[in-house]
Amino acid sequence: MKKHCVVLLVCFISLSCLLSCGLEAFYYIDYIPNSVMDTTVRATINLPSSSSEGYSNYFTHFIIFYRIYISTIQETALIASTTTNNVLNTSLNSSLNSDFNSLYNSTDKTSTNPSTANLENTFLNRKFFQLELESYNITSILGSGSLGKTLEIAFPPNSGMRPTLILNGNSYVLQRVKGDDVLGIPPFYQKPNDRYFLNYPELNDTANATSTINADVAAANSNANADTDVRYTYVSMYIAATGKSFELPPRNIYSQPTFIGVFRLAESS
Repeated sequence: MKKHCVVLLVCFISLSCLLSCGLEAFYYIDYIPNSVMDTTVRATINLPSSSSEGYSNYFTHFIIFYRIYISTIQETALIASTTTNNVLNTSLNSSLNSDFNSLYNSTDKTSTNPSTANLENTFLNRKFFQLELESYNITSILGSGSLGKTLEIAFPPNSGMRPTLILNGNSYVLQRVKGDDVLGIPPFYQKPNDRYFLNYPELNDTANATSTINADVAAANSNANADTDVRYTYVSMYIAATGKSFELPPRNIYSQPTFIGVFRLAESS
C-alpha cells in the first residue's frame, strides 16, 4: 500500500512539473449547429444541450456578434447559413465581403484546427460587437437555462417593427451595443441613440460610420453617391459559446463560431 502511495505521489509531482513547464490542459466546447433559415427574415438555431461536449463542464453562456453595413443595393433574400461569396459580393458592400472571407476559416466546420483563442478580440478587430437586448441582460438570457432550447432571431420586413430574439416562448427586442460597454476601445455614441436595428437615416448615413459615432457600422462602397442613392442597411451575425477553464485564475474559452446569416434591416418608419 505504501509503495502504491509513493507511485501516485511521483505521478502527481511529475504532472505538476509538466504543467508548470508550459503544458496547458486542453479545454473544448463543441460548436453550435448551423442555423436553419425557414424564411428570409428568420433564423432558427438549435442550441447544444448540456450533454454536448464541454457544455456540462465549462460553458457559461452564448454570445452573438454583429456588424452593420450600409448599401445602395436592395436585397430581399440574403439571409442563409449557406451564404457564399456569390451573395456577399463587393457590389453589396466590400467590407461585408472582406469580413466574411476573413472569418470563414474560423467558422468552417470542415477545418481540422480552427483557432478560437481570443475569439472576442478576433471579432472586435473587424468591428464586430456583441448583441444586446432591451431591458434584459443577454448573458443571463443565453446562459445555462438556454441549453437544448431553440433560439430564433427575427427581422420582420414591416417598417418600424423591431427585430427580436425569441427563446422559450419569450421575445426580446434586439439592441446594438452601448458604445461605452466595449472594453479595449474608446467609447462611441450611436445615432440614433435608441440603438434599434432599423434603417434610420442616421444609421445609413456614411458620415456617421466612424470610430466615434457608429463604430458598429461599415460605410457604403466608395462609389456610392451619398446625396442621391437610396440607402439600405444589413447586419451580419455570428454565434459562439463561451466558458471558463479550471485554471487559477480561470481563462475564457470559446467554441468555434457559427455564421448565422445576413438580415436586411426594415425601414424605421
